[in-house]
Amino acid sequence: MLRNTLQSFALAIQNIRGNLFHTLLSVLGIVIGVAALVATFSLIDGLEKFARDQIATQTSVNAIVVETETDKMINNLSVRKDTFQIIDYERYAKFRAKAPLVTRASLHNSFNREIQVTGRDSAMGAMIQCIAERPPSDTILTHGQLFTPTAFSGREPIAVVNTHFAKLVAGKDSLNTVLGKNISVLGHSLRIVGIIKDKRNEVPPTAFMPISLLSKADLYKSPPSLLFEVAKTEEVPVLKTQIETWLKQEYGEQNKDFSIHSQDFWIDQTAQGFLIFRIIMGMIIGLSVVVGGVGVMNVLLISVNERTAEIGLRKAVGAKKGDIRRLFLAESITVSAFGSLVGLLLGAGFAMAAIPIIRFFADVPFSAVLTWNTFFIIATVAVIIGIIFGTYPAIKAAKLDPVEALRRE
Repeated sequence: MLRNTLQSFALAIQNIRGNLFHTLLSVLGIVIGVAALVATFSLIDGLEKFARDQIATQTSVNAIVVETETDKMINNLSVRKDTFQIIDYERYAKFRAKAPLVTRASLHNSFNREIQVTGRDSAMGAMIQCIAERPPSDTILTHGQLFTPTAFSGREPIAVVNTHFAKLVAGKDSLNTVLGKNISVLGHSLRIVGIIKDKRNEVPPTAFMPISLLSKADLYKSPPSLLFEVAKTEEVPVLKTQIETWLKQEYGEQNKDFSIHSQDFWIDQTAQGFLIFRIIMGMIIGLSVVVGGVGVMNVLLISVNERTAEIGLRKAVGAKKGDIRRLFLAESITVSAFGSLVGLLLGAGFAMAAIPIIRFFADVPFSAVLTWNTFFIIATVAVIIGIIFGTYPAIKAAKLDPVEALRRE
């Protein structure tokens, strides 16, 4: 069976090579249709990748936030709970050590407070950011140093301030004079060890301190938020499950005091939207592929009439109906595959040529994406077209009576 099938495809290739120009004309519809499919799918895939990158840049789609629910609904009114659970530094550090998927983590809360600074007569207002790990990697240190690795676990009474804070303290003096000064905040005396650059204009004066210094009372006044970030979006559901399990183990029934938020649904919604768009465009462009398949069927019907004597001779020397059907189906699939291959190359070339045009007018880092899914779809289309539109000519050829076929010749 396999040997006969391979022989059928070999004969089909010989017939195509013998009528190459005729074959190209017959598969022109398939070439155009497949080229349009490849170009469209690759551009849509590129657009989806661009959208994913933009979403990932603008929002923390790889992040999960755990927050304490301090309020509850009673008679359609939001009222503060009498008691609720919080996440302190010890519990955070315990889970952090058992979460290998996490690439970045943070336990933080903030207070707006009036604080006293050594050497300054009047108090000043500032935002106090309580954190559990070193600032992000894009933080720019201008003076002094950042928190040491043991600053949080060791509860070191130190602080890092932003430029705005430092300028208010230094006045006309150099910002270096701020280093070593003490500030009194939340019942703690903290020594300023570093100054970081403001990430944007008009940020308030801000001081960063280890959250491990806060008392339980401070944490209940402003329950901290827990943030975990992973490297890949597909890891978000896995980490979310780990967090849910950890909260149940750590807090029991009171784990309901926490809410877990993630923005991976934006990626899911985007992917679903592009999938619908891809299906619609595929159906529309698929009409031209169907027209190309009809052209292949017409060519094969003509081929049956032209090769009547050949068919009769094959039957006369012992070829069965299945052999004849297999021969014409192989030729139909080969012709469709040939047209699909040409269309694939043309479509890929068109997509590559469209990239600089899109970048010129849209001024965005857009690029087309050729995926294995596209190649699989095109291969499937070629086989399906060959089988569907080659079946009728193959059956017609198989039904020819060998005596009548030879007599026509």
